[in-house]
Order: sequence, then structure tokens, then C-alpha cells
Amino acid sequence: MIYEPLFELEKNGINIKYHTNQGEYTPAHWHGAIELMYILNGVGTILIEGKEYKMIAGEFIVVDSNQIHEARCARASMMIVIHFSRSAMIQIEPNLEKYRISCRRSELLRTNLEDYFQICDLLKKLPPLYVNQPLGYRLERQAIALQIMSKLLFAFSYPKTAITLREDDTRLERLSEITDYIEEHHTERLSLEEVSGRFYLSREYFSRFFKENMGVTFSKYLNQIRLMHIYHDLCSTKENILDITEKHGFTNYKLFNKMFQETYGCKPRELRARRK
Repeated sequence: MIYEPLFELEKNGINIKYHTNQGEYTPAHWHGAIELMYILNGVGTILIEGKEYKMIAGEFIVVDSNQIHEARCARASMMIVIHFSRSAMIQIEPNLEKYRISCRRSELLRTNLEDYFQICDLLKKLPPLYVNQPLGYRLERQAIALQIMSKLLFAFSYPKTAITLREDDTRLERLSEITDYIEEHHTERLSLEEVSGRFYLSREYFSRFFKENMGVTFSKYLNQIRLMHIYHDLCSTKENILDITEKHGFTNYKLFNKMFQETYGCKPRELRARRK
């Protein structure tokens, strides 16, 4: 997908959402918020900068500002997603401006394992607040989120460099232009040659740049965007399945069925039946 501007954040710069996924997929995208995903039940797969992380219930992962990531839940799952506005958090803790945050269960060290479990304990307090909504629960929810951010900065941060920031700005600006173009023209017969030429890049350089940064090839990403739109239309319209796939640029119906089942864990007709 594309660059995502900040979602509807509360005045304090924090957004806490509870998601129930029935086999859903979010293509590669990035945004200015720091994002934490905590699995309540089920399983999920998160790709961050092209690296895959498998998640099970009771685990969380953090995606820092402007990191390219995608998410897949092939089976039903529930999760908490917290977005922290980086600029709002810097207003509270100016030191955050000098650091990036990285927290993945599979990469923990013995020195920060206890901090990870302490954050898990804080996250476990959120569902009862959401369900029962006792007096003062909004304040309690905010306090928990700020404690989590404090622990992330203390135990899971590393210094930024000026060179990295400049490189990131240039890279993301180019990627934004490319992914916006793909989104806008996904219904057409796009080719690698056409899109690379559009941005005055050689086919080889474009292909390498796209794969290194998005974690997937150009053609796979294009089809993922098409799948996302097809999924939406299958759930929200009564159009014929073949008509929907053709409308969104899929001409190989066999490939479409294969990719759809791999991505969403069911066939298009099964999704339709489930949504009735």
C-alpha cells in the first residue's frame, strides 16, 4: 500500500484499537506512528522491512515510524493495536527524537527479556478495561500506554544517525511515488518495464530497489494490491467474482485463486458464504 497518514489519534497522541480478524491481509505500507501489535488469541505473521516474524497469542511486536511492514492473519484472531504519535511522545519525552525502537520476540536478549514480559503484563490489563469500562478507565488506559512507551524507550531503543535519516527520507519519498502510481493504476495491465520507465529507472535497478525495500517483487506487490481491492468488493458487493477479478486487473484466474487462498486462508466463494 502506500504511505498512511496518522490515523484518528486521541488528543494525547495515542490510539488503542481491538481487532477481530477473520483471515485478513494488509499489504506493505508505512506511517509516521510507532505501532505495537499484541496477539490476544490466534496467530499472525508480520513482515518488517522484508523480514518475517511469526506471532502467537501472548506476544507483541513493535514497528517504528516509517518502517515498511505488512500483516497477515490467515485464521481468525484477536489483537490489540496501539499507535503512538512520535511527535506527541517527543513532546513528553524529548530524548525519543534521538532514538529508534526495535522489539521483536525472536530477537530478544537475556538482558531485556524481563522488560518484554513486563510490557506483556501491562498489555494484559487493557482487555478488562475495554470490557468493563470502570470509572477512570480512559485515564488508566493512557497511563498503561505511556508506561509501555517508557519501557520501550528504556530497554528496546538505539541511537539514530543523521545519515540514516537522510537516506530514509529519500528512499521513502521515491517509494511513495511508486506505490501511489501502482495503487492508482492497479486495474491496468502494468508491467515492470512500463513502471520503471515511468520513473526514469532501468528495469534492473527498479526491480532490485523495489524488492530490497518492499520485501516482495514488483509483480507480487501489484497482485497483493489487486487482492486487497478484490477482497473488499467480495465483502461489500454482490458482483460476480470473475467480473471483480477482471475489474481489478487480474487476468490469470488460476493464479488469482492460488494467491487468494494463500493470503486469506479460504477460497473467494467461501469468503462470500461466510459473510452472508
